[in-house]
Amino acid sequence: MAIIQATKTSSAALYAMAGVGDGQSSKVTVSRVITTVAPPLNDVIQSALIQAGSMITDVTVVHSGLGASGAFEVGYGGDTDYFVVAAAQTAAGVVRMSAGTAQPLILTENDTVDVRITGLGATAAVTLSIIVTYVPLNN
Repeated sequence: MAIIQATKTSSAALYAMAGVGDGQSSKVTVSRVITTVAPPLNDVIQSALIQAGSMITDVTVVHSGLGASGAFEVGYGGDTDYFVVAAAQTAAGVVRMSAGTAQPLILTENDTVDVRITGLGATAAVTLSIIVTYVPLNN
């Protein structure tokens, strides 16, 4: 298993977290990874780091398809399928948080939204974007 840090495309700094902001205003971070080979089984693709105390309100994954038998789940460090349970993602598509547990989540520590490959696909190259909407910690 490998952990792949997706490139943060919503700002220039790869590991920078959004600063403290108005607790009533949502922020969005977009991270993207483009592979040249099919992601191996159990690989984890991580979004940009999100500050502890932030409340994640929505997660969307846009992908180019993982090919035959390709599948993934979406979660975070504490629960690998909190947002999306493992499902086939063979063709290109958009997946939004849909698991029964997918309630707004307040992070107890700095964390990422993780896409874990649960089914090995045949596609050689995959483009995957993780879009996270959250309300930052308001100190």
